[in-house]
Amino acid sequence: MTTDITNILGRKFPEKVFNRVLKPYKGIHNSTIAGNRVGTAYQPTYVSRKTKRFFDSVEALLDVLPLRNGMSISFHHALRNGDNVVLPIVEALASYGINNITLATTALFPVHTPLIEFIQSGVIGRIEGSVNGPLGNAISRGEVKVPTILRSHGGRTRAVQEGSLPVDVTFIAASACDFIGNLTGMIGKNAFGSLGYPLETDSLYANIVVGVTDTVINEPLVHVSIPSSRVDYVLEVDKIGDPEKIASGSLGRKPSPQRLGIAETVVQVMEHSGYLNDGFNWQAGAGGMSLAASQYLKELMADKKIHGGYIFGGIATNSVKMLEEGLFTAIYDAQSFDLGAIESLHRNENHVEISIDHAYNPFNKACIALNTDFTVLGATEIDLNFNINVNTFSNGLLNSGIGGHQDAARAKVSMIVVPIARKVPSILDSVTTVSTPGDSIDLIITDNGIALNPHPTPKRLRIEKRLRKTKLNLRTIDELKEESHSLASPISPEFTSDITTLVEYRDGTYLDVIYQIAD
Repeated sequence: MTTDITNILGRKFPEKVFNRVLKPYKGIHNSTIAGNRVGTAYQPTYVSRKTKRFFDSVEALLDVLPLRNGMSISFHHALRNGDNVVLPIVEALASYGINNITLATTALFPVHTPLIEFIQSGVIGRIEGSVNGPLGNAISRGEVKVPTILRSHGGRTRAVQEGSLPVDVTFIAASACDFIGNLTGMIGKNAFGSLGYPLETDSLYANIVVGVTDTVINEPLVHVSIPSSRVDYVLEVDKIGDPEKIASGSLGRKPSPQRLGIAETVVQVMEHSGYLNDGFNWQAGAGGMSLAASQYLKELMADKKIHGGYIFGGIATNSVKMLEEGLFTAIYDAQSFDLGAIESLHRNENHVEISIDHAYNPFNKACIALNTDFTVLGATEIDLNFNINVNTFSNGLLNSGIGGHQDAARAKVSMIVVPIARKVPSILDSVTTVSTPGDSIDLIITDNGIALNPHPTPKRLRIEKRLRKTKLNLRTIDELKEESHSLASPISPEFTSDITTLVEYRDGTYLDVIYQIAD
């Protein structure tokens, strides 16, 4: 009989799920998981001049790989909903009779919905990575039975490096590869920008590294992201994907007047927080509200003559403009979200490609997220303890991964922006799923007021004292909850006893589990 455990958030779940012993989350300052890199760091195999490294068909490539049932394969998601690498590789493995694969992708999107048939047929036996869209819905409904583990970007990097998520073969989409085998995402007919996801994770820790590209050049690359010394094989394909589909979903969506008001409030909070000084560092984003906040911030910085340090996060053209106008010294780019960012990364020496390991790994000596002054994040739901849900809808359907949410929330001032209500209340007594713990969140900013986390820290007390001297609409979280419920009615989804998904915190402990919804 499995013993139940309860973490510090009051979330109760079995101690053992999917044959994995779960360690309960104990708080952001109480990690008990060692941060040693004990995974298999990449050791280059001896390659003679006669060894074939470049292949023009996936079948010929697979003939030389040590394929086996139960193997773990990984992909990165820089092309997001424009990806055309994952499906062809999985299809080819299926044709070879390989089954029970662990799919260790950084993220899956609606374009990957056809993977459902490979789960149903037993080709895919486990998913360890972010799941977005129809595939997540199918997992929640029990239409496909596949153990699924959600991690943040930084949490995934940690898991690969410490060996709890081993990768047998990684397939790294690259927009260009030179004749030596050096990889980049900056040039080529389908350039997508930063190769931050596999840069210091999969390319170093996978047993076999395969570059997948649609552009092989005869000249040596000038901007090398992943050196040929880490690349075992190169597969040339017709098309790795469509960069125009990177900005899918909420990315780049024009904000409503309601959301514009929230974005303006964000910048007002930053202005009066005491942390908006010369050299401040800012996590940007490519969603509509984040883009609007960046525009308001740009105007404020120009007016106050404030010069920032670095812009960090999902980088889009608005961040590039702020760099080019001299408002910031540098951009640190782990994922490029549009053509302007891709072009800038290639030509501007102050626009720097970085890895997710450098950006978000919780066990790094100088994780960039911990040195960022301000971050603005979204939410599906928020509860009275400031816990955040970004994984499931209020009806219980898994719809999104964690992304960098948990990691970015460790900035000095972490702000959550959300409309007070949508079709359902945004603020509840208890969220459906805990994706990011409330002890890492400082402020909630809605169109009906601002709530400061009441659990005191010296930083929060200083911010509260400063904001109370302004005309900003400060409320308690309980007041915002009542307002939210006056505008919309909550729903109470019913669940079965079957666990479909685990929600891991960035340090390897567990925040929550997601149950299959009842029919």
